[in-house]
Amino acid sequence: MAALALPLLLLAGFALRLHSIGFGLPALNDPDELIFELGALKMLRGPTLDPGWFGHPATTTMYVLAVLTMAVFGTGHLLGRFGAVRDFADAIYTDPSWVMLPGRVAMAVFAVGTIYLTYRLAREMFDRRTAFAAAALLAVNPVHVTWSQIIRSDMMACFFMLLCLLATLRIAREDRWRDHVLAALWLGAAMATKWPYAMTALAVFGAGALRMSTHPANRRRSLLRLGLFGAMTIGFLLLISPYLLLDYRTVLSNMRGEAQLRHLGATGGAPWDNAWWYLDGPIRTGLGAVGLALSAWGLGILARRREALAVVMPVILGFFVLLCVQHLVWERWALSLMPLLAIAGAAGLVALGNLLTRRLPAPLAAGAIAIVLAVTLLFPALRVQADDRARLNDTRQLAAQWARAHVPPGSAVLVEHFAFDLVSQPWHFLFPLGDSGCVDAKAFLHGKVQLHTIEAGRGARSNVDYGTVAPAMRHTCRSDYAILTQFDRYAGERAAFPTEDAAYRELLARGAVVATFAPEAGTTGGPVVRVVRFAR
Repeated sequence: MAALALPLLLLAGFALRLHSIGFGLPALNDPDELIFELGALKMLRGPTLDPGWFGHPATTTMYVLAVLTMAVFGTGHLLGRFGAVRDFADAIYTDPSWVMLPGRVAMAVFAVGTIYLTYRLAREMFDRRTAFAAAALLAVNPVHVTWSQIIRSDMMACFFMLLCLLATLRIAREDRWRDHVLAALWLGAAMATKWPYAMTALAVFGAGALRMSTHPANRRRSLLRLGLFGAMTIGFLLLISPYLLLDYRTVLSNMRGEAQLRHLGATGGAPWDNAWWYLDGPIRTGLGAVGLALSAWGLGILARRREALAVVMPVILGFFVLLCVQHLVWERWALSLMPLLAIAGAAGLVALGNLLTRRLPAPLAAGAIAIVLAVTLLFPALRVQADDRARLNDTRQLAAQWARAHVPPGSAVLVEHFAFDLVSQPWHFLFPLGDSGCVDAKAFLHGKVQLHTIEAGRGARSNVDYGTVAPAMRHTCRSDYAILTQFDRYAGERAAFPTEDAAYRELLARGAVVATFAPEAGTTGGPVVRVVRFAR
């Protein structure tokens, strides 16, 4: 039975992530999912290894999506669903579920991979009990579950980070050349997936420092290998994503675009403000209050273990400091910490169990340990269920249901989200796209819009919505109805975004709000959505 425990845990973790993985489809509630898929489609059209976008850079993510897209077409072609590539293109530009759902499942697979690698890393540093507890904590982590269901680069970057840490732990113990090569490979893959995961290199330098302190006679060899490790990392990075060098102008442009000083709903503050935001927000949400306390205890345990202090602690501290000094704060950025804090939490949990066993009679100790374990896992698991309900009952889909019932045929409708669930309706759709004004959404889809077209209209804007449409182009947005998903968000931050807020207020002054859909914790997800009707 013990041999089945880990496979059953991984299966349960996968099931948790699959439960609401189709949320929103065919509509896309996370707009960035489309960016990654368009990058994959660009590579397939070439064919080329150039995705045309390097903001994260997310190259490995778009490679995975390209392979999956080919597999979906090949399977559909063999089954007679798609007669030719054009038929497939028509299908995915009408209903992106064809490629989005497999992409999301792939992210869930990588997420389960991070659970397994967390188990491996904890087992190497501690024992099987601690490893299983760490895997269980990560399996029910609500933040980890949420971002396992969305096509983004974060989960794959976590996967490569953990592979690098496992290789680094072997460097600290054995200092084999093979492990330096593997650590460089996985670090290069992590960086080709998401730039900040270069922070994982701190583990390798920590392992090198540990080797030099315990084997001073081999100090020169350790320094040489560290230098070669750095060179190999850059080599692997460019081998995996060659257009980082070949198209460096686009890389620099995309990186400037990502380096925003402020972002709607995500503008940070001073480092100490950001630290509290992460601790009281995604970290406490992911681990639960009890899990967070156990993690704090476990960090002390890690700091007293030489290998963990050299390999794991620098990465935890490095990522946390990096998060705190950024201008923006995002829940998903805390994913880099979740596997390592799960290991710390598991170490604290096992230490508490050992303490209770020593201090209490066996029956009382067993009961107390069972209660602590249940509380530690139960509250995050309940949060996962609540988040699932909210994701499956999103305000944007509720607004779409209302629109189908109340908006008459022939109407012009302005939409701010990727409402593919409304494409079949007999309306004229307008979508705001920065300098391009409001574009004909159906014509864009019929013309198989490509990533460079969206990027050209978007410019340096962090958001594309009515508020960020070029003032001279706002006349192109006149419509009979507008489904607004961003008005209330700008209203809540009008001091930071006065121009965008004023644009919305002028728009609403010309119409009447006929329906409002608001989120409710544990029941309804998404932003406040307002449906506005205009007199023509």
